[in-house]
Amino acid sequence: MIIKECKFSFEECEKIIKDKIKEVGEIFAEMDHSKNAEKVGLSLPKDKVIIFGNPRAGTLLMQEKIEVSLDLPLRIAIWEKDGKTFLGIKMPSEIAREYGITHEIIKKMDEAVNYVISSIT
Repeated sequence: MIIKECKFSFEECEKIIKDKIKEVGEIFAEMDHSKNAEKVGLSLPKDKVIIFGNPRAGTLLMQEKIEVSLDLPLRIAIWEKDGKTFLGIKMPSEIAREYGITHEIIKKMDEAVNYVISSIT
């Protein structure tokens, strides 16, 4: 997994990430762990997970090995810690290695993820 410190606030980082994702794929869902913690009377710093991907790319990987569906679509976490904002993501190539997938689309998926995260680090 890659963890990077963001050079923007949590809110700015989230907006930039979402905008960049929309350029290379689509956002399927979001989880706000902070709000979910509040619902049960607990607290967390700001912490969101964005679930995203490109349906074509993901399908190509699942056609090679359906078990990879457990780790698709991709997820990027954005959180605050000690007044700083961070992001974490498991790279497509790392996921592919875990499943023994060697499809040529993986390189393009890594490039897309690097494009998304390079804008905020």
